[in-house]
Amino acid sequence: MAEQQGKNILQSLRQRWRLQGIAYCLLLALAASLLFTAILHQWMQRPLWAGALMLVVLFGVALLVFPYWRISLQDITRQLDGNLPQLEESCGLLLKPVEELGPLERLQVVRTEAALVSGRAPRPLQKKLLLAVGLLAGASLVYAGFERTAGKRPSTPPSAGIVSPASPLLKPNPGIRSVDIRITPPAYTGRALRQQQDFNLQVEAGAVLNWELTTDAPADSLQFIFNDTVRTALSPTNREHTRWAFTGPVRRPGFYQVKLQDRLSDLYKIEVIQDEPPHIFIRTPKPYTVVDFGESQKIPLVVRLQDDYGIADAAIVATIASGSGEAVKFKEQTLGWDRSFTGHQPAYDLQKTLDLSALGLKPGDELYFYCRAKDNRGQESRSDMYIISLPDTARLMSLDGLTMGMDIKPEYFRSERQIILETEQLLKEKDTISLSAFNSRSNDLGFDQKLLRLRYGKFLGEEAEEGVPGGGHDNDTYAPGDFGNAAKILDAYTDKHDNAEDATYFEPAIKAQLKATLTEMWNAELRLRTYKPAEALPYAYKALRLLKDLQQKSRAYVAKTGVRVTPLDPAKRLSGKLEAIVGPRQLPAAASSEPGPADILRISLSLLEQWGKETMRSRASFEVLQRAGRELGKEAAAHPAEYLAGYQAMRRILGEGQPSTGSGGAGPGAVRSTGAADILLAQQAIRKMLPEAEATPSKGKAPADAGLSQLYFSNINTPSRKQ
Repeated sequence: MAEQQGKNILQSLRQRWRLQGIAYCLLLALAASLLFTAILHQWMQRPLWAGALMLVVLFGVALLVFPYWRISLQDITRQLDGNLPQLEESCGLLLKPVEELGPLERLQVVRTEAALVSGRAPRPLQKKLLLAVGLLAGASLVYAGFERTAGKRPSTPPSAGIVSPASPLLKPNPGIRSVDIRITPPAYTGRALRQQQDFNLQVEAGAVLNWELTTDAPADSLQFIFNDTVRTALSPTNREHTRWAFTGPVRRPGFYQVKLQDRLSDLYKIEVIQDEPPHIFIRTPKPYTVVDFGESQKIPLVVRLQDDYGIADAAIVATIASGSGEAVKFKEQTLGWDRSFTGHQPAYDLQKTLDLSALGLKPGDELYFYCRAKDNRGQESRSDMYIISLPDTARLMSLDGLTMGMDIKPEYFRSERQIILETEQLLKEKDTISLSAFNSRSNDLGFDQKLLRLRYGKFLGEEAEEGVPGGGHDNDTYAPGDFGNAAKILDAYTDKHDNAEDATYFEPAIKAQLKATLTEMWNAELRLRTYKPAEALPYAYKALRLLKDLQQKSRAYVAKTGVRVTPLDPAKRLSGKLEAIVGPRQLPAAASSEPGPADILRISLSLLEQWGKETMRSRASFEVLQRAGRELGKEAAAHPAEYLAGYQAMRRILGEGQPSTGSGGAGPGAVRSTGAADILLAQQAIRKMLPEAEATPSKGKAPADAGLSQLYFSNINTPSRKQ
């Protein structure tokens, strides 16, 4: 039947496309495995069988990434309908059973089958197969080039030395002719592979090290001993057992030494450069910024980001707080920067304008924001929280907070509000009054501002100005009887009340805020006196805000956190059973005569002082130094750059100063002398490990005058007794 013939064509296409998809995945895996095999064999001396294993793994990955082997008949019909217009998008009818087709559908099936037989089926995977074949050919050329280069490279004979006779490797490593260490930094650093011939290492955290050692003669075994505990055997790479290799990652600092047969080398340090999180420096704005009336609502944000390897991503997290009391609402949003981050640049100088109106801030709202940055390793840093406040001028003009029962300010503090109202009214009437009247009213408002400022000044201990009762010193007001009155003259020219710095009316924080208020009032007064009331309004509003802030501090944003408490058991409540409740017991501290690590270190310092002078050393002293050496070894494993030299010196001291029993076995024997340089190195390292001594109260030294000055000050106010 026609329907069955059309379905057979679809199944044939599905089988063909599946085989083409599998072939495409196999070609990609072959190309990639050839490249990996060439690289591994060239640089890491891996056997060729690793390439076969790599091929299987890459083929499985390709099948997962390109699942053409799962093509279904429905996928075939959609592909045909989209590429062959003569099918009239009716190819899906070929998959339906004949019994379910109607008369018109059967006619359409016949037409579709005829068009499908006469038409040319599309080949969606043809271009992909050609591309995969090209990649395989290129990979084959690269592999052949690597093999040709490796075949022409001369092999180093065992008798030929790479290191000169003057090389320092010959002394600490007897039997080791040369060493080649390849350091492969992790991907997040972006650094290239490097090589060195020094056993002391300074590598990035997560780097992969590949040691290749050449010995003078064939050896049975070659080992690395890490931190005096972990032993790792190296593998020979040639039949003569003169070339050895070992590969491994580095995650923690420490030290190691080489053991060739029964010979041990010196200790070598492994310093690990840890990846630091990004550093964020916000230059502007200030941590707390208030946008007063009349100021621009566009706040410039200048940030510098730094990282040791590169910044991968950065953003601004902003939270808008609106409302007051229990109706406070918080809205969080993330703002991006106007540039992209490649992950290769270690520092960025970023600028952005925070448009408060565009962010949706209204008068009375506050904006809390912080900057975050992420480096290539995924470490994220956050800056401190910054606050931008937009005061509500309508709330400032209200009387709320000024009529509270705990009001610490007098009634006339609220007159600043009236000055603002009259200034705004003057600006509205500017076009309807004459210039002289405008200047006169502005000057009067400046005088009112001055009187208010002087009233505030009294609370800070400031002196009154001229024209104010108790003000200037007028020498013409003396009465005739006051001539020669010293008290009258002193009263006129001396200051007998508190000054501005020593005023004790308010607390220091309130006093500082009142000083700021006086400054804003002075700025407003200056502009009112110079007939610039529009410029005086921002200073007046700021002065009013400072006043109201004394009564009601701005709210502080605290992120909400869920609290989970232990659920109560209703069965145990109100039962009156107290057997399970026991009183507190204080366990006595276990008395131990064993000295602690700090005591051992202090004792070892004194022993080392006499170690080079004595010719006989006791076994107890030797055991104390052994314990100090173990503590020093722990620090050398954690911080090899600081303590490894001292630990090596302690090992040499213990190796030379090990006691030997005499013929009777009763006492220690004589040993060789220890170098003063080793003793000094060990002492310096031990002093670094000792904790700092806590300061204890002590009586000061007697002064040079034998206490006469203290005796004078203690008796200066004591009235002398009459004899």
